[in-house]
Amino acid sequence: MSRGWSSAIFICLFACMSFADSANQSLPTPEIFSPGIISNPANDGAPTFSPDGNTLYFTRSTARWSIILESKRIHGQWSRPTIASFSGEWSDSSPAMSPDGSYLIYVSVRPTATPGMPTNTATPRNSHIWRVNRTGNGWNTPVELPESVNFCPAIFRPSVAADGTIYFTAMAENGKNLSLFRAKYENGTYQKAEPLSFSDGTLKDVDPEIAPDQSFLIFSSRGRWSDENAHEHLFIVRNKGGVWGAIEPIRYSGDNANGSSDDNDPRLGPDHKTIYFSSDRAVPVHFPRTKVQAQQDFERMESWDNSNSNIWFLPLGAS
Repeated sequence: MSRGWSSAIFICLFACMSFADSANQSLPTPEIFSPGIISNPANDGAPTFSPDGNTLYFTRSTARWSIILESKRIHGQWSRPTIASFSGEWSDSSPAMSPDGSYLIYVSVRPTATPGMPTNTATPRNSHIWRVNRTGNGWNTPVELPESVNFCPAIFRPSVAADGTIYFTAMAENGKNLSLFRAKYENGTYQKAEPLSFSDGTLKDVDPEIAPDQSFLIFSSRGRWSDENAHEHLFIVRNKGGVWGAIEPIRYSGDNANGSSDDNDPRLGPDHKTIYFSSDRAVPVHFPRTKVQAQQDFERMESWDNSNSNIWFLPLGAS
């Protein structure tokens, strides 16, 4: 789960799959996404795009609350974000656009309408998935998804496939770690959510992002990369004939430098050839610096580069 919900990264996914051979590979270098506008001094993450790529929804958060913002791409530049029409009254996060752009799902702590649902003891309200349908140029009133999806008080970070199936994060059945779940959408109804076969709660798996055709899934996990457990890293797993394959780390240049960073909240871009993710990584600073370099570093710090989460990007390689 995102430490601050920010940043987006294009990642050369399939070209960088083998961790064992990664030392011999030329790894891609991530770039910051829209510095000072989308990636700013707050924590930013979970960016999701309209199908035409010209509208963006994402989460901006502090340590205590979060909000969903909207930005438009005008003449190749992203506009200053404004509060999404369906967000702001309650703490909202993790927007996920349906592949056809007809609706959007997100997480909210607004009062639940689920009959008999117990309140989360850790927070005063439940964290559930809600849906808003597109209506012309706007959105309708948020509707809570049924108990087959929102089966417990703490549901996080949804992603939706082209057929309506939803993937999300919840507490594993063993109660030890957050894990990945899927609620299939069949005959107009969400089926009972079930854990993914490779996510059994022995490790912390969060933030699933499913390909529209469900042929692969990207997620963040702590503890799968070598024997290192301190940080969350990105992984990919492919699905062939309904069977999940081997889990592979997604690598990029500098991902293990300076104590590493937490990388999470992966999202696919509208072309499905780009992956965005949140990271608290910072631009390396080398000493000694000239006065000009110090001024540039200072301006960048005030704009976005302050070790809060930001959105980075890399291209998705050929499969």
